[in-house]
Amino acid sequence: MFDYLKVDTETMDRIIKPFSALAEHGVLVSAGHGTEHGEWNTMTAAWALTGYLWNRPTAVLFIRPQRFTAEFAEEEDYLSVSFLDTADENMRNALKICGTISGRDNDKAQQAGLTPVLHDGTVIGFEEAELTVACRKLYRSQFDMDLFLDPQVIIDCYPKKDFHYVYFCEIRGAYLKQR
Repeated sequence: MFDYLKVDTETMDRIIKPFSALAEHGVLVSAGHGTEHGEWNTMTAAWALTGYLWNRPTAVLFIRPQRFTAEFAEEEDYLSVSFLDTADENMRNALKICGTISGRDNDKAQQAGLTPVLHDGTVIGFEEAELTVACRKLYRSQFDMDLFLDPQVIIDCYPKKDFHYVYFCEIRGAYLKQR
């Protein structure tokens, strides 16, 4: 098992830069209240934003409503974003598994070779993650078809009209793997 360093809010500027860069390669967005199968779920996400909103370091996370992770995201106060080392083929495979296999009927962690951990009793992360960011939900909305200004976005990204939930979250801390 790896040791993790809980990062204080004063180092958030150092967290946000790599968050944006790593999100281009895929991250795991998770929610839950325990580490046993059925107490949490994770999904691969390609979309995430960070910055400052409402005078707080903020992450914006997107989850389609039909995803099993959405059920946990609706129930929990915290979401997490975990970054895997995409230079490692096993971690790229884990991202693929977590993006294509449902956790409703399958133990994603076992299939992906990931070990869930519960940081501070609120944040789901993985022993294999290089970094896990704790995100406390502040606001949720859902994209509305009538509010898109460019209809091509709907054509390209929402052919099934399954518009994402959008979570604005305060970044409350981070857990960086220590080597």
